[in-house]
Amino acid sequence: MKYTAETVEKADREMENRRNRSEQELFVRRSEVFRKYPDAKALDDRIASASREFIRIMTIRDRDERQRQLDALQRDNLAQQQLLREFLTACGYEEDYLEPRYVCPLCRDTGTRNGRTCACYTELLRQIAYRELCEASPLDLCSFEDFDLGYYPDDDGQGGMSSRAIMKSIYDYCRMYAEDFSRESPNLLMYGGTGLGKTHLSLSVAGEIIGRGFGVIYDSCPNMVKKLTDEQFGRGCEGTEESLLGCDLLIIDDLGAEFSTQVTVPALYNIINTRLLRRMPTIISTNLDMKGIQNTYTERIASRIIGEYTLLKFAGRDIRQIRK
Repeated sequence: MKYTAETVEKADREMENRRNRSEQELFVRRSEVFRKYPDAKALDDRIASASREFIRIMTIRDRDERQRQLDALQRDNLAQQQLLREFLTACGYEEDYLEPRYVCPLCRDTGTRNGRTCACYTELLRQIAYRELCEASPLDLCSFEDFDLGYYPDDDGQGGMSSRAIMKSIYDYCRMYAEDFSRESPNLLMYGGTGLGKTHLSLSVAGEIIGRGFGVIYDSCPNMVKKLTDEQFGRGCEGTEESLLGCDLLIIDDLGAEFSTQVTVPALYNIINTRLLRRMPTIISTNLDMKGIQNTYTERIASRIIGEYTLLKFAGRDIRQIRK
């Protein structure tokens, strides 16, 4: 799974903040106890001195003598730790009051455990990616549960089906797509008029997939091509193209709303074509129909979108107008 460099940086910073908070809180607790109870400080100093004693013992050449002293040091250290725990309990504290309290005791808030990425770090990446997506889109307002088929009329449509029946079929397909998502999932083209729910369903898919731990990038086409061209000319952050090409699912919203130039069209083609070659799924939503796509883009772009994507033609009337 691939997250953006910015997401990873935020996760690393959060792990560091967790460790710092743990150390600061421990410092406050130790200062409190040692100020009230000097005997606890003496016990703690005795425990801390074990590391220095260990280094001295390891310099002993006689193997048997070295092992004898190591065993004695271990017994004494364990006894001192037990005495300190009992002392703390007697004073009304928890027995581990002077030990660090990490968010994740398994990796001690380092993000790695036994040379492998800890589950807490993976979950943190997922949460940050979700927050970033929420900031860039109304993700928290879009879910399958609040997609209302009641806005679609049941007396008109296309191909002998009502708009409501068509949208029910698309809704069920998108929900199944999210539930079964993998790196082998097909590409989707959601197209149709303004306000038919394309963005809502694409964001619903994104929310479900992020919840399963996949890396998702959602962006409008105008914003995406601007970032790509800014990066190309050294005006933006590095890693934009790499992130768009490497995420598990890329969602390009509002294709056709971008300003087409000799720079933006090749940039868009590279993203679409490279992800196709890598067999990495992409969802595109647009207000353009098939003829509009062919008239707006080069044949190379149009043929790849029309020929390599599962086409979902939305039906109905502008929901925004209906709500008004």
